Amino acid sequence: MKARTKQPEMVAPMELAERWCCGRSSVDRIARRNGFTRVCLGQGKNGMVRYLRKEVEAYEASRQVRMA
Repeated sequence: MKARTKQPEMVAPMELAERWCCGRSSVDRIARRNGFTRVCLGQGKNGMVRYLRKEVEAYEASRQVRMA
């Protein structure tokens, strides 16, 4: 069986909460303020939200600060 090398195109809010060491509500707020594309799969309470990985990675890159 071949190992999966390519990352998925989308990322879950809880994945980002772990990655950024913050709460889900912080992820939602950051995503909303920065205009992330919100992909809604399903409907209502049973629906899932995903964000585009390329937008998340671009945001992270834009927030990097080099110390002098």
